[in-house]
Amino acid sequence: MSSEDSIKKGLSRREFIKGSALGAAGLAAAGYLGGCAPQESTPSEGGSPDSAGTASKWSWETKPEPIPASEIKNTVDKDVVVIGAGLAGMCASLGAVEAGASVVVIEKNDTWAARGGHIAAFDSKLQKQLGIKLNYRQIIRDWVAWAQGRIDEDLLWLFGHKSGACMDWVIDMMQPRGYNVTLWEGYYRGPDYTEYPVTHFFYEEGADLSYVYGNSTKIGNVVLVPTLEAIAKEKGVRFDYSTPAVQLIREGNGPVTGVIAGTKGNYTQYNAKGGVIIATGDYASNNEMKERFAPFTLKADAQIYFPNKCNTGDGLIMAMQVGGAMQKHEPHAAVIHLEAGAASYGFLHVNALGQRFKNEDVNTQSKSCTKELEPDGIAWTIYDADGLNQVKQQVDAGLAGGLFYGQMWQPYGQGWNLEVEKKTLEQHIKDGKVVVADTIEELAQKMGVPVDNFVATVKRYNELYEMQDDVDYGKRKELLTPIVKPPFYAGKLLSTLLTMCGGLRTDTSLKVLDENDQPIEGLYVAGAAQGEFFANDYPTICPGIGHGRCITFGRMAGIKAAGKNVDDIIPSIYI
Repeated sequence: MSSEDSIKKGLSRREFIKGSALGAAGLAAAGYLGGCAPQESTPSEGGSPDSAGTASKWSWETKPEPIPASEIKNTVDKDVVVIGAGLAGMCASLGAVEAGASVVVIEKNDTWAARGGHIAAFDSKLQKQLGIKLNYRQIIRDWVAWAQGRIDEDLLWLFGHKSGACMDWVIDMMQPRGYNVTLWEGYYRGPDYTEYPVTHFFYEEGADLSYVYGNSTKIGNVVLVPTLEAIAKEKGVRFDYSTPAVQLIREGNGPVTGVIAGTKGNYTQYNAKGGVIIATGDYASNNEMKERFAPFTLKADAQIYFPNKCNTGDGLIMAMQVGGAMQKHEPHAAVIHLEAGAASYGFLHVNALGQRFKNEDVNTQSKSCTKELEPDGIAWTIYDADGLNQVKQQVDAGLAGGLFYGQMWQPYGQGWNLEVEKKTLEQHIKDGKVVVADTIEELAQKMGVPVDNFVATVKRYNELYEMQDDVDYGKRKELLTPIVKPPFYAGKLLSTLLTMCGGLRTDTSLKVLDENDQPIEGLYVAGAAQGEFFANDYPTICPGIGHGRCITFGRMAGIKAAGKNVDDIIPSIYI
């Protein structure tokens, strides 16, 4: 590459990420949401051409030999076996035990798993208390349109009917134990893209809701999940941690009757009279599965998951090896947000060439994905000394919002916290996620972008502001802000893979289906391991919908595996 080409390219992706203090320190800044550093996105060996030029099988397509009885040292008999101690697994275990079943939860980690905290639900008691009335029928129509109809619409309508009652069920368990629930006020409001106020989160009394630089305590799923675990234990649910599920038990085309878990030479056979529920999460830490089902996600700058990289698709693989099928639509959708970098806001965004490349009036998912199409996947957000004040004005006026624009734990009715954002900015500057300069030329140099290009881009953007008309990309005039007052800021935007949104084929029975769309008796799926719910892209119009389905379908799967009728236990709302 010539020196001129090097200048045009700007920083390499590796240099860009390294400069953000995301090297050896990993993603500690993400608090309990994090736990793993950016991974090198190299294809695995599975599915790659062999020396003869023919495609080899993916690793999971080789069915393992049955585990011999001699290696099974213990047997546990229960009505329901739940694999996975995350949010879906907790709700599945509670749903089953409350329906009268004996339940055991097995988990490969040494404790429960929790991250994030935004949970979507429709028409909950909290929404009613706040006087929020929404057209849930239209929300589902918008959701179907987002997926271009390539999902099982019956699952969406089922969620719509049951999610409010399931949220109320969780609220009724949490509030007596000193936990509050509120709605998230930071949702995005715009004329062409609007998010809905359906997002709940839990927090302890006295919790700090600021989320300064991605850190928070006493708030979100990190308090919800262990509380649900404690309640489940009180009701008689058994938890076997450090016990990885290895092989489902199925004879021929018969039902799944249990699972073998543990380690070689010391396995336990868990027999399930009613059914096994796969609640093992997604496969974002399995590069081979990403390569097969969603290769675009390998471009992400970083990956965040807690516990560290445990979402390796184990439950999906076990189900496929006994005849289960993955969802029909490919490539799979994914949650890809700007979690690991600086806050994006709605300011001018430029690429490694110092040039504007999009209308910035969009959600974090769109920004994360479109920036990957730019040279080296590099992008920055640019603003001046008045920038944070302008964000507050926009959010509080209902003009904008969304994740990494609005604030993570912005409680309903309290507005955008300017002092919190100032503290976050200070930390981002210290860690190299944001660079600061007194002139536009100096800022370009610190960013590593061509100075002339960048100066021309900023000049043009200021012209558009003066015109109050973005004739270049069509951004709303209310979100055009001048870049004239020093100091000037440039924040690095880093795409962050949080969750894969493709999973096992299922329908409203919540049983895993085979390639012929026939249910596998005794095998249920809930949470992120469940397919047919998302397509094309993650529908950020309902922030927290992934966690919402963990609660709703987790509880429902537990009730079904216990042999009870869901409609007798969970009321439906009219849509």
